[in-house]
Amino acid sequence: MGNQTGTTVAGPRVEEMRSFLNTWVVPNDTREETETLPGLAASAQEWARVLPHLPRPRTDELTELLELRDDLRADVTERGTRRLDDWLARRPQTVRIGEGELRLEGPAAPVDVVLRQAAHLVLAERWRRLRACPDCRWVFYDQSRNNTRTWCSMYAGESGRACGSIAKVRRMRAAQKQRAAVTEAG
Repeated sequence: MGNQTGTTVAGPRVEEMRSFLNTWVVPNDTREETETLPGLAASAQEWARVLPHLPRPRTDELTELLELRDDLRADVTERGTRRLDDWLARRPQTVRIGEGELRLEGPAAPVDVVLRQAAHLVLAERWRRLRACPDCRWVFYDQSRNNTRTWCSMYAGESGRACGSIAKVRRMRAAQKQRAAVTEAG
């Protein structure tokens, strides 16, 4: 899905949030929804490779972390922060100002770390650039100047699907079919 393995100019916090959000995927080969977070959590080595700044959840923390991930994915899809706000109301974080920067601090539980990362992205005005592709639902970072990118990619890469091109071809074929039907009826 386009830039699935590449990085963005948005920085490591955005990339780690994308990695976390994309632990639920629709792979190109099967096109079936796939849950990868529990498998990652089962392997300390894989967890450290994919989510190096996020503490690996204990078994009793995994369900809550899955719920948070699903809520944050819904916020990205809706281009809002309503669910994030709800989570922060239930699990407030501490804000500290020092050395010219705003720091979010709090408990070290994985859910709290993700909440701080998400809040930081909102404060840095990066959250609004996270998008979920309407076809494959892959979360990507919109680097376009006007912040209006829709698809994960227009061109199939080594690991990606060209969702934008596929959608354009579908629209073109539907329009051709409609024109043909009008011609035959006329």
